[in-house]
Amino acid sequence: MSSPADAVAANRQRYVEALKICDVATIVSLHSEDTVWMPLNEPSIYGRAELKEWFEDYFEHFRMITYSETEHDVTPIEGWAVERQGYMVAIQPTNGGERIRDDGRWFAVWKREADGEWRISQGMINSIRPVGSGTSRFLVRMQVKNQGQGNT
Repeated sequence: MSSPADAVAANRQRYVEALKICDVATIVSLHSEDTVWMPLNEPSIYGRAELKEWFEDYFEHFRMITYSETEHDVTPIEGWAVERQGYMVAIQPTNGGERIRDDGRWFAVWKREADGEWRISQGMINSIRPVGSGTSRFLVRMQVKNQGQGNT
């Protein structure tokens, strides 16, 4: 039997692999039904249905090119685990535009649910880059749209 930290780290790896191949079903399955997820530069997302919709929209416009972990720590606390991670990611807009590089942080509270699975109850990501440097997916989408219309 693996430790809570090992189980969370393994599920985190499944999460990252799902991000790389745009596997929304796996990403959503790793969240609790009443998850709260706080993406950078956007409103909070409540529950699996909103999370699914958000990721479907995201993968329509972006693909993860590279992902590397720069730091990682999991602290188990009686049926819960707090995860902290630093990462570097490169994302390519699907409709053109420059590749986006971001350095960010991930913070999640995992809960061991009744079925024995560890799922994200609360999660948050942020960027350590300045706002406007490509970290907002909506900003990038508007830039690509404006380039297509000949606007600067």
